[in-house]
Amino acid sequence: MITYLSRHLQVLFATLGDMRRTPMTSINTLLIIAITLLLPSLLYVGIKSAQSLSSNWEGRPQISIFLQKDLSDSAAELIFEEIQLHPSIELAEFITPEQALAEFRLLSDDNVSLEQELTFLGGNPLPASIVVMPDKASAKSESLMALKDQLTQFDGIDTVRLDLDWTDRFNAILLVFSRVSLLLSALLALALVLIVGNTIKLLIFNRKQEIEITKLVGGTDSFVRRPFLYYGALFGLLGALISLGLLLIAAELTHQPMSDLATLYSSDALIHRVTLSEVFALIAIGTFLGWLAARWSVAQHLRNIQPK
Repeated sequence: MITYLSRHLQVLFATLGDMRRTPMTSINTLLIIAITLLLPSLLYVGIKSAQSLSSNWEGRPQISIFLQKDLSDSAAELIFEEIQLHPSIELAEFITPEQALAEFRLLSDDNVSLEQELTFLGGNPLPASIVVMPDKASAKSESLMALKDQLTQFDGIDTVRLDLDWTDRFNAILLVFSRVSLLLSALLALALVLIVGNTIKLLIFNRKQEIEITKLVGGTDSFVRRPFLYYGALFGLLGALISLGLLLIAAELTHQPMSDLATLYSSDALIHRVTLSEVFALIAIGTFLGWLAARWSVAQHLRNIQPK
């Protein structure tokens, strides 16, 4: 077991030494791999940030509850208190007819015409209303529709208004971007495999004589293959680490404008913070793709090299 591990360590350090002796070629390959991994990482962070935004404020549409016009103040207050105690409602605000009319005046372009209409109607036609915001657990379309049906059953409530069209459109757009990002990530992963595979192919051709001599003295395919697999895995690992560094730089450059945007949305944070598990996932994906590319390239070209 110790001999097996020592051989792997020898190959690992030998591979690192070879990469150090060709710095420009290694750096160029690593940068290409890092950028290839960076693009889907940025897409992932962007989609997760958009999902976080939708699940915080914009993702929970308000429900407007209009009370019956002839309802007494005490009865309206009782309905408001009962709605506040509903387990699916996080916030509730009672709006009197006078407050509704004052807000309508602020939004009206022609106050003179508005006053004439109020005189014709004989007073304020607006009913008392309650604006509620459901909690995060009830932010799905099905839960919102069920909540609307429950609120409609309250005595003294005239109508309940819930507009889900824009939230459905927003979620549909997120779904489209998620699918496109998944497709693009798959294409970039294929590109990474081709890039590393082509690099390993050049290494195999440069060591053709060395491989022939190794096979001539009895070296197995597994022994010959091992350093190239380390090449691929190290390219993927180091490329993933560089990609993480570039991701941190991108986050730092966009931190201030995104913080300002988050403030406008009354949110603590708008950019998705990459977790430790996601960091390890990116490193593992980069390492695996590099190893897979090396395995594919070695299997394709090594069998054509035979001792003469």
